[in-house]
Amino acid sequence: MVKLVKRPGPKHLKSQKKKMPTKERLNRLFLWILFGSGLLMILSYLSVFISPKVASFPMFLGLYFIPLAGLNILLFIIAICRRSYALFIPLLVLLPAIFHSDLFLKVGKGEDVPKRTGEAVKVLTYNVGRYMLAGKGIAEEKTSADIKKLISDENPDIVCLQEFLTRDTSSLLSRLPDYPYRYSHFFHGSTFFGNITLSRYPIVGSEALTFGKSTNLCIKSDVKTGFGIISIFNCHLESYSMSFTSIVKRLTRKGYFREEFISLHDRIGNATVRRTEQVERILEIDRDNQYPSIICGDFNDTPVSYTYRQLKFGRKDTFSEAGEGFSSTYSVLWPLLRIDYILIPDGLECSDHKVLRAPYSDHYPVISTIFENNSKN
Repeated sequence: MVKLVKRPGPKHLKSQKKKMPTKERLNRLFLWILFGSGLLMILSYLSVFISPKVASFPMFLGLYFIPLAGLNILLFIIAICRRSYALFIPLLVLLPAIFHSDLFLKVGKGEDVPKRTGEAVKVLTYNVGRYMLAGKGIAEEKTSADIKKLISDENPDIVCLQEFLTRDTSSLLSRLPDYPYRYSHFFHGSTFFGNITLSRYPIVGSEALTFGKSTNLCIKSDVKTGFGIISIFNCHLESYSMSFTSIVKRLTRKGYFREEFISLHDRIGNATVRRTEQVERILEIDRDNQYPSIICGDFNDTPVSYTYRQLKFGRKDTFSEAGEGFSSTYSVLWPLLRIDYILIPDGLECSDHKVLRAPYSDHYPVISTIFENNSKN
């Protein structure tokens, strides 16, 4: 007698599938997390090559480069602890980060920092935040006096200030009397604010680059130094016009996260596109320039960005050349954000770079000593 065996129906098969062991489900989930975080990390690398005018999404991943790197490092450690063969995913993804590491952190200056030869020029760039952004109740006059003392103590030869505010332009000489040569461009409202470049060397040419419906700008000053005329581009590029605190408040509004996230995404994306257009304008002016150029100031973008890559092309980053420790220049979320730079032409060298953690603005001043390396001639 033949015994009939009942085949499992679709419902029975479905119930069997649901009985996948918990360990296997966790392994699959972990694998998907590894792939997802790895993909985001790869896109952050690629963001420096993609113009925000073409696609803004990769720009956000470049902005989050350090958190993404931290996430992949954490996942790599977890994979080791789990003895998972998938540890090669974060390992391979993190390898290119080695080439970006000296943009954020350097342990020791190293032996490759060139020794100074010939005349040196000390350059300071500082977004002073209109003397009030980090005031915390301190009077504008007190902040202005503190910044004046900082500049005097550091004794730079060229000073590039962004978001400089004054109520009376005739008082400029008395506020910073050690610099006989100066060029500025101010927007006029109830006060005057903008960029100003101060120099102990003669300024033999100057030009202001304004960007239409924006209070951001760049001023170009041709400075006659001991080793020739150098063009100084003092930049304050498009910002997001939002504080970190305001972003947190908007995203934590009950029931409005999705709407606020989309609004912030659009606002940041639009600002990045405008910043890209400003960079194109600066580089267009620089292409027709007859002198080597230093581009410095507040770029409002990280080293892993299209903005930075475009401006750095053909130049050297003074932090990468002679910096030490963390490169961060922005007080909020320190030490994650670096948005202020000094970029020098290939024909010059840098013997020193430092970031002062001064509490007088939401930015920190960046100072570099540059010189012409006569030993190469």
